[in-house]
Amino acid sequence: LAAASRSEIADATSRGPQPPTPHSRLSVVALTYNSLRMTDPFLEALQAALGTAFLLDRELGGGGMSRVFVARDALLARSVVVKVLSPELVQELSVERFEREIALAAALQHANIVPVFSSGVTRSGLPYYLMPFVDGTSVRARIDQDGALPITDVLSILTDVCRALAYAHARGVVHRDIKPDNVMISGGAAVVTDFGIAKAMSSARHVPGDEQLTRMGTSIGTPSYMAPEQGTGDPSTDHRADLYALGAMAYEMLSGSTPFGDRPAHALLVAHLTESPKDIAVTRPDAPAALLRLVMQCLEKDPDARPQDASTALALLADAAKAMPTATLGVPGAQRAPRAAQSPSSPSRAPAVGLRTLALLGVGLVIAAGAGWFATRDKQTVPDGPDDSLLAVMPFTVRDASLEVWREGLVDVLSRNLDGAGTLRTVAASTSIARAPARADKATAITHGRALAAGIVLFGELSPIGADSVRARVTILNVRSENVRDVDVRGAIGRIDAMADTLSLRLLRELGVELGGAARASTIGTTQVSALKAYLRGLQFSRRSVTDSAMLAFRQAVSEDSTFSLAWRGVAAIYIRGGVESAAAPEAQLALERAMRYAKGRSPRDSMLLHTDSLRFALLRQPEVPNEPLADYPLMAKLIRALGEATERYPSDAEFWVEAGDAGFYFGPFVGLSDGEVLRSFMRAIALDSSILLPQLRAATLSQRLGDLQGASDHFRAVSRLSVDPRNAAFFAFQADLLDSASAARAKVQAVIDTAPAPFVAAMLREFSGYGASQPIATRLAAAQRERLASSTSPADSALLLSAFAFVEASAARVNESVVQRLTIGERAQLAQAGLWSTPKVAQDIRDALAGNQVLAVAGAGGILAEQKDTASLATLVAGLERYDASPAAEARGTRAPYADLARAWMPLARGDTAATIRQLTALPTALCNFAPCAGYALARLLAAAKRDADAARVLDRWLPTGQLWLSGPAAMLLRAQVAERLGDRATARRWYGAVVARWGTGGDAARSAVTSARAGLGRT
Repeated sequence: LAAASRSEIADATSRGPQPPTPHSRLSVVALTYNSLRMTDPFLEALQAALGTAFLLDRELGGGGMSRVFVARDALLARSVVVKVLSPELVQELSVERFEREIALAAALQHANIVPVFSSGVTRSGLPYYLMPFVDGTSVRARIDQDGALPITDVLSILTDVCRALAYAHARGVVHRDIKPDNVMISGGAAVVTDFGIAKAMSSARHVPGDEQLTRMGTSIGTPSYMAPEQGTGDPSTDHRADLYALGAMAYEMLSGSTPFGDRPAHALLVAHLTESPKDIAVTRPDAPAALLRLVMQCLEKDPDARPQDASTALALLADAAKAMPTATLGVPGAQRAPRAAQSPSSPSRAPAVGLRTLALLGVGLVIAAGAGWFATRDKQTVPDGPDDSLLAVMPFTVRDASLEVWREGLVDVLSRNLDGAGTLRTVAASTSIARAPARADKATAITHGRALAAGIVLFGELSPIGADSVRARVTILNVRSENVRDVDVRGAIGRIDAMADTLSLRLLRELGVELGGAARASTIGTTQVSALKAYLRGLQFSRRSVTDSAMLAFRQAVSEDSTFSLAWRGVAAIYIRGGVESAAAPEAQLALERAMRYAKGRSPRDSMLLHTDSLRFALLRQPEVPNEPLADYPLMAKLIRALGEATERYPSDAEFWVEAGDAGFYFGPFVGLSDGEVLRSFMRAIALDSSILLPQLRAATLSQRLGDLQGASDHFRAVSRLSVDPRNAAFFAFQADLLDSASAARAKVQAVIDTAPAPFVAAMLREFSGYGASQPIATRLAAAQRERLASSTSPADSALLLSAFAFVEASAARVNESVVQRLTIGERAQLAQAGLWSTPKVAQDIRDALAGNQVLAVAGAGGILAEQKDTASLATLVAGLERYDASPAAEARGTRAPYADLARAWMPLARGDTAATIRQLTALPTALCNFAPCAGYALARLLAAAKRDADAARVLDRWLPTGQLWLSGPAAMLLRAQVAERLGDRATARRWYGAVVARWGTGGDAARSAVTSARAGLGRT
């Protein structure tokens, strides 16, 4: 590995991350949307104008004034938005004047403003401009979904918008189109889009022969939010029109409708001139008086009667926040408007499932959740001010391509060196890199520091001096006072590591003055520049989820310096996060031991990461726990607790939030973590750094499990954008499209799936049929694909499709002989367990398979033979599995328990000894069954029959997410509901009764009894 050539490294980099099964078996399908587009002169002209720097990806839509596209930044691997003005509008615009006005808008750099960072004109004369792609939801979507918003959310959104307005107005830029559609919620904060665009369009408009004339009815803006003076085209319209629009938007957020309702455009303009809106205090008496006064004051017809600037509005909002009850401050969803149609609360405990289970069984369990929950979860509170002991390092400007690795590399080095020096703490390097603006100067550093609540920001540049030297100029900015001091260090270009240490010490001396105390440096841990550069490449690959290339780079680093603790930690972390089999490799323990052995002098943050790595490694390697399906796991609880402490100590560190979410995803069911809690950790990670692939994938899984198909679609689309391999990107994009098409299959989706290979279609049908919320999608797709069988010339493809169709029908309990015969023996056993098919028939199928030496095909079906008291066949199954467990194939599997143990556990039941069966099943390690109790449903049935309802509930809570794609899943849900009802847990009972109806409610006669029981249970609870 150490001797790998540059071409090999490049090849490893290009391959990108490999998604888990079943996605990996679908990655053979190269689906790209570009290949599906028909030739479009408009798109060709736009792409020609963008050149090779930005590659068009897809169209988002737009309105009458523009078309909106998403493009890929080829250099920085990020998504951007391209807005192109419509030809009809351009006929009345001065393109030159528009470009001058856009330049003013592009100068705005603020945490609550989505910047314009480029603009141009296509060869056909259509102006366009580029903005960052904001990964979030608009206030319009929130209102459309929830109606009136909670007071705390209204205050938070208005505060952020006012901050943006105050900044822009102070620089002479007026928005002129403030409305819910132009305010996005991303990372817990509100950001304003299209700043200055309406002003640019208005200024660029002209009438031939009279450049001063603005024609009535052509004012740029949106009638529902347009100030009276703006609607009449008054040339004296100024920044106070934005405050009027702010009041109209606030009115809608509080009441669910705009001040003058839904009227034609001309009637709205008249209403703004002549009518007074209904006092918002009548609609929202629960709102603070200061907020109500501000809304009505902003809606005054006379601009002089409104707040005269956004800073005044900010002060009124602060007064309103102080008047809120303490218990509701910062709590998303608190003080919701008193409306009848409110979103139901998110479900309680929803066990999570590990990566290996995701790979084998799909991506989540449907739990009925409110449609508004996703949009309001985990809003971050706005910090009161910068923390004087918190420091952020911005990416460096590099003046030579040979120094590019140090652009982000010095952020990592300095952040680690300075963290823990005296009272100093540093913002995580990944967070600072992800949220940093495109350029670094005093103004952007102030904005960056305030956005991260950091009191100190470092920014600078790195430039070569001659052939063998390099110079680092670093500016230290005090965010509160806006004072700056400069540090200048030079060194050999081959010893940037030593120069970084020197720079760290110089900075600490300066910061000692700033902080009023002395500070101590902690080195990065290597003096070999080649090792450091390899390690930094590994970090960059890790952030982009290119795991194989990250491992290659980390191994190259330790080959250059065998005492490099951080690089050894990089190697160990990849093994540990690979699951039980990966962590069992001797190399994993070796890497972790060396990371800890050479860790002396590491920063507190790195020490905490190593501590949590050690806990997770110990958990994966621990001996079997007695009574494992029911036992408590002190080591799991300790890991979750340690990660909780880490996120409290480093709340702006995306890596710790990813670690906390991933541990919860694997182990949450065993320590009582709900899906919602795990999802919130991933959402915090995404808010801090949306460029990390793993939390997006996990959030998609959890959202789908919670029944939030739109949320799942949004995250799958983000995964698609972040995927390096275009085949994987196409798969996830298509999955997102399918989830978006819940009401009707769109033509694009249908066109792709009609021409996709049969394995692709079959896998999608199976996955989507496993969730109650997406089950209708699977049913519709299956119906649309049946015609494909008639034209198929491949028997293998036909068999795959017929099997998938049968699985879709069986998932909905529409079972008959023809359906069952298309299923595997294991799937037939699940139907028999669920009471949907004849147990004797399935037992005979198992015997036939054993006679044909198909042992692995029936490895988990021992319970069926035990129910039939067939000890002879069960003994044959055990003997066949013992032979397999002793084979090289089983050794390569790497699990900690043999398959024969699972079959052997059923032997007492075949002989009538239920108690012994329970003892043997609870003695099996969960690692044998993908970190879930083996035979969870059957074990829970035995426990419930033995009147051990609490134990049955615990087993099902740990098993159900794993078994949700299994055909016996709804029967297990019914049992969980019945157990919960007997235990007096009405909320849990109702949740699972509802899940049964969702999955089997449209099923056939076989499920009628179960559905009737579930509906009766819903009536009781």
